[in-house]
Amino acid sequence: MALSQVRIKSFKSIVDQTIDLGQLNIFIGTNGAGKSNLLEAIGVLSCAVDGRVDYSKLADRGARLSAPEVFKSSFKNLKRKSTFSLDAKFGDLTYHANINANSDAEFMFSAEKICNTKGQLAGRSNAGVTIHKELFAKLPPQQSIVTTLESLGSFEDIELKELKRLKQYAIYAPSTPILRGVSPDGSNKEPLGLYGGSLSSALSDVITDAHQLTGDHDLSRFFKLFDWFESIGTTDNISTKLQSNHLHTGKKVVSYIDKYMGMKFNNLYAYDVSEGALYILFILVLLLHKKAPSLFALDNVDNALNPAMVRDMMRHIISLLEVMPEKQILMTTHNPTTLDAVDLFNDQHRLFVVKRNSQGHTEVERIKPPAGFTRESWIEKHGGMRLSEIWLSGVIGGLAEGF
Repeated sequence: MALSQVRIKSFKSIVDQTIDLGQLNIFIGTNGAGKSNLLEAIGVLSCAVDGRVDYSKLADRGARLSAPEVFKSSFKNLKRKSTFSLDAKFGDLTYHANINANSDAEFMFSAEKICNTKGQLAGRSNAGVTIHKELFAKLPPQQSIVTTLESLGSFEDIELKELKRLKQYAIYAPSTPILRGVSPDGSNKEPLGLYGGSLSSALSDVITDAHQLTGDHDLSRFFKLFDWFESIGTTDNISTKLQSNHLHTGKKVVSYIDKYMGMKFNNLYAYDVSEGALYILFILVLLLHKKAPSLFALDNVDNALNPAMVRDMMRHIISLLEVMPEKQILMTTHNPTTLDAVDLFNDQHRLFVVKRNSQGHTEVERIKPPAGFTRESWIEKHGGMRLSEIWLSGVIGGLAEGF
């Protein structure tokens, strides 16, 4: 698994939190609780192991491009630190970084350390940079020690694989106009774009690789969720009869056939399909495309979906993850039915409530059955309620005060 633990200190609203992650990680909480800050902290961590933290790399990962000072926690009655720190365990590697975000719009490493099971590989402190316990030539403070280790061939193949997974992390937040092909996607993230701008070409790749839409672990799932689709694909032969000349889309668009519509007018394009269908197509292509990252975050992508559709979508995601052990997902949601496919007795399914304490600091609490509980005793305790109903009852938190 790409990322098993993160510790975040003095980063935005997060003063000090350690989160142990599974394969599927769902974060619930009120608006402004700090869910997106958590995803972005991992984005900064990804930049750090990729060589440096700068705005170009942050944009590639879908993080907000706030002023440097905003990255550091600032609370009343709490001394503000000059740096924020990030720690991670991924595979057999552990990594620590103290990062100074100054007003000159630069992020600089004030301390770093990376270790494997044999001990420390490299470190950085005020005394300088050490590589394999020997003092190394001075590195620019903007450059991570990880890049130097890679150039020296210091990592085993399995360690390089884990580093690559973390480097490829991104936060996806598809946008309806971009998915429809009428607005540009400013990101260059392969294969879909962070906001869905390359959905048509990525879908074409998945279809080409699969050769046909059959089987239990491919895009046939889309038709199980939307039974009014006869087929879906891409085309660059756009009919002026079926797409208005007032629209300016790319050369290749998502095309589909609605099996209930009359011939000649049933072959339509992404602009006319429901936004929910496009969001689910985006998620499935992201999971299935061979160039998609193994570790990624989905930020509130279920807000365009019918509650029952969300539940069904999650079942398909979970089913895919069972045959894709290399995949790891972090999700934020405000939709209760997202939780109904989650199995709290499966250690790879993890539910977290994100909230602000009385001082405004973000806290992250994992929700899991008490020790000794069985599925039966859990169901009995909660009167047979679904996890969505338990959330809405207020038992596990993550709701606005007074709900």
